[in-house]
Parts: sequence; structure tokens; C-alpha cells
Amino acid sequence: MIKRFFPRSSALMFVRRMCTPPAAPPPAQAPGSAPNSMSARYRPSDFQKFILVWTKKYKSKEEIPSFVSAEVIERSRSEARIKISNILMLLTALASFGAILAGKAAAKRGESVHQMNLDWHQQYRDEQNKIDAEKPK
Repeated sequence: MIKRFFPRSSALMFVRRMCTPPAAPPPAQAPGSAPNSMSARYRPSDFQKFILVWTKKYKSKEEIPSFVSAEVIERSRSEARIKISNILMLLTALASFGAILAGKAAAKRGESVHQMNLDWHQQYRDEQNKIDAEKPK
């Protein structure tokens, strides 16, 4: 529609006059630092500081500023969640492997759940027979 009423160069000048350029470019921020607005800042707890250090966002707890952006905290929580789930998966795999080895060793010794159940029932019957024999008739 602008092309019908104005030549191309006039239309571009009109559009450029309508928008205002920013007064100054925003200052460069260090990685992991919080933006200038207070609404996007968050005071991390001790546990969150531990997570920030564990996920290597900061080198130590002393380096963490008093206010950190919520994005940085959420990102480090997500990374910590992923690390913990990977560790738990590895531990589960190792425990399964250990259970397999223990089961194979028990099978070589001749132990089985079925045999343990039969032995328990036999022991129970023996105890019951002993009690019945001791009872006066």
C-alpha cells in the first residue's frame, strides 16, 4: 500500500523516521551474569550455589554474585538433573551386572530360590513334628 502513495525512497525514509534508535548499546556482560533489570534477577540459595559450582558456571561459591539471572539457575539445574540421571543410569547398569554375576555364582554352588523354598518348608515341617511329638496325648 505504501508503494501506491509514495515513491520507494520516500517510503523508506518515512518508516525510518517512525522508529527510534536505542540511545546506547547495552554494555557487554560477563557470561553467567545477570541482566540489569531486577525482575530477571534471583538470589540463589546455598543449594543453588552448590549446583552453580558443580555445573561449572562459577569456579567457587565466593565468585557467585548476590543476584543471578533465573535463566542461569534454571540452566544449571537442568544440567545437574542430566548429570544425576546419567550417574543413576550407570549405577543401575553396574548393579544389574553385579546381580547377574552373583546369580551365576549361586547357580554354580547349586543354590536356587526353589531349593531355598523347599529347605524352608522341610525345616518348618521338622519343627512342627517335634512340637507335636512333645505334646502330651
